[in-house]
Amino acid sequence: MIPVHPTRITRVLQILSETVLGNYDSRLEDLDDAPDDEFLELEVAVNAMLDELQHTRQRSAKQHREIEHQAAQLRQQQAELLDLSTPIIRVAPRVLALPIIGAIESERAQRMTEAVLGRIVAERATHVILDMTAAGEIAPTTAQSVLRMVQAVRLLGAQCLITGLSPAMARTLVTHDFDSSQVVTLPQMEDALALVLGSMKRLAARPAADSLARGRERLKSPEE
Repeated sequence: MIPVHPTRITRVLQILSETVLGNYDSRLEDLDDAPDDEFLELEVAVNAMLDELQHTRQRSAKQHREIEHQAAQLRQQQAELLDLSTPIIRVAPRVLALPIIGAIESERAQRMTEAVLGRIVAERATHVILDMTAAGEIAPTTAQSVLRMVQAVRLLGAQCLITGLSPAMARTLVTHDFDSSQVVTLPQMEDALALVLGSMKRLAARPAADSLARGRERLKSPEE
């Protein structure tokens, strides 16, 4: 075997040490001028290995960026779906309606509660209508979440009305100590909206009626 110059051996060992540390950029140079011996085959193989490692890293980085991009898109789509699953509608000044569609899981009930409370504060809402007409089955664990939503709405000073309860939903709520005195239940959302608007109309008319009554009192003669 032809003796190999120590400098070549040292250089190969140095390159391999850098590779272990994750540096794939270095290469064994001037191989065209190197002696055509068995060690040259090793040197060429080391460079080829470094090329492959670098390409693999680049492909991995590209795949990682693609995965991150896809994950970001999925998060955005999830957020959009969550918004669609909690469609809080302003049906009248200071009156909100939440049509609940599909099954109510505990996590979804928590998201709905947070969204409703935020809108109550933003809209200074006085009434919230929870329409359960298109809701799926309420699991026993979820019933507590719905009741907590009702209580949270009341703590913010708004009145909660529930419409569209099915017999199964009603039984589930009753088994969880549902206090009917804290909430108004009606067959349909139209009924709740009519009740709320009628109540608001009467409240608006009361000051005018009181003012008219006081005016009539002042017009009365002392003899009367």
